[in-house]
Amino acid sequence: MTTFIDYLLGGLGSGAIIALMALALVLIWRSTRVVNFAQVGQAMFTTFIALSIQTWTGSWYIALIGALAAGAVLGVIVQYLVLRPVKRNDTSGAIIATFGVLIALQAAAGMIWPGGSQAFPQPFNNSGIEFAGRVWPISIYDFVVIGITALLVLGLTLLFTKTSLGLSMRAAAFNPEVARLSGVRVSRVLTFGWALAGSVGAVAGVLVAPVSTISPNSFDILLVFAFTAAVIGGLDSLIGAISIGVFAGLVISLVSGYSDSGNAPVVALLLLALNLILKPEGIFSHHKARSV
Repeated sequence: MTTFIDYLLGGLGSGAIIALMALALVLIWRSTRVVNFAQVGQAMFTTFIALSIQTWTGSWYIALIGALAAGAVLGVIVQYLVLRPVKRNDTSGAIIATFGVLIALQAAAGMIWPGGSQAFPQPFNNSGIEFAGRVWPISIYDFVVIGITALLVLGLTLLFTKTSLGLSMRAAAFNPEVARLSGVRVSRVLTFGWALAGSVGAVAGVLVAPVSTISPNSFDILLVFAFTAAVIGGLDSLIGAISIGVFAGLVISLVSGYSDSGNAPVVALLLLALNLILKPEGIFSHHKARSV
């Protein structure tokens, strides 16, 4: 039983990071009905920027702020230069274009930051916490990751439920034409959505980097887990992205602990296939009939 609890605690931090990346995918889907497979590429690229900033300044906090800004700018660039022109013709073409953006970002990162995998400095202690006479497999850094994730979720919840901008984003996602007739500047709202998703993805990248290494392809497996969490939770549900993202981290930790870490992607894809068979719209999907 103790081993089981250890594996669960060990999966909380990674689950929070998966939840953030799944949240970024959901934010784009809600506003454009496009799955942005370039999201991990954007996160990787902004994490390299954060690493450069930390090398220059020596401050992890400044690097995090720089990644937030770079993620927002890169999200807007991707929307304006790639997604907006392509989506006018075909939504499926826009989804395919995100793969092209992913490959382009990976190639660009390899040219700008050569040398293979690089280590990201540890901003906080990542050793297990000693309590009640034993060392538990959860660290101060894990608590920092969970805390930042909780703050972002709280902030996004307040944004979407308590502000006019959030209500405009929800209206634009639900019915862009009606929102436009109601005075909502849909194009600006969508641009803000891309910037917001880019920033959320950048945070996920900066948080996962200290417990792994950074390379142009190092975040690819994160896309598998985040996409699985977003689809199972429901691509239109923020709660689903967070809940299933954390759950995915726990499952990955259990699978890796009791078998082999290489089995984790297989289990994730099996869960995705099972969900698509039993509840393809997602566990937390909001599809309901309405009577007026």
